[in-house]
Amino acid sequence: MAQDAAFQKQIGRIGELVERLESSADPSSRALAKEFIESLMALHGAALERILELAAGAGEPGKKLIRSCGSDDLVGSVLLLYGLHPESLETRVTRALDKSRGFLESHAAHAELLSIQEDGTVTVRLEMKSNGGGGCGSSGALVKSTLEANLQNAAPDAATIVVEEAGALLMQSGFVSVAQLAAGKSSIPIHEAPVERSGD
Repeated sequence: MAQDAAFQKQIGRIGELVERLESSADPSSRALAKEFIESLMALHGAALERILELAAGAGEPGKKLIRSCGSDDLVGSVLLLYGLHPESLETRVTRALDKSRGFLESHAAHAELLSIQEDGTVTVRLEMKSNGGGGCGSSGALVKSTLEANLQNAAPDAATIVVEEAGALLMQSGFVSVAQLAAGKSSIPIHEAPVERSGD
């Protein structure tokens, strides 16, 4: 959407201006600019929070409006910026996986949420079947990068997004994850190896 593109352009421009302020040679100017930005964001955040409170107080129609705001890409992004998004991190990640399902299926791939840690680390397993349309390594890389982008867009507040590769995707790269080794799912024979100890 043109609106989304304009919003992303504005966000980029704000980032550029902040970087220029941070690199300013005058410490007092930097401190003043930082205080101004923080004060402005605090005011906007308080106003947005009050708007959500008023909407919630209107009963189910207001709550429905809040949910619509959360699912809107533009408004949802702003609510995330202020820590006011009405949906949990898990809900947003799950929805992103649901929205990605058609793309994944077209590449004979499947993704599932494994865990969300207390520190905000999101772990997702991506599996590609060898007999599907994602037979080549470049296609596997495309699927993984697209899924990562979709998850990042839905959950920019996640501390880290980890996409674990499984199935044909792993065989293409020759990579075997620690989780697979622990679960005994690797097709590669595993021989006992010395264990590193801290302090050796």
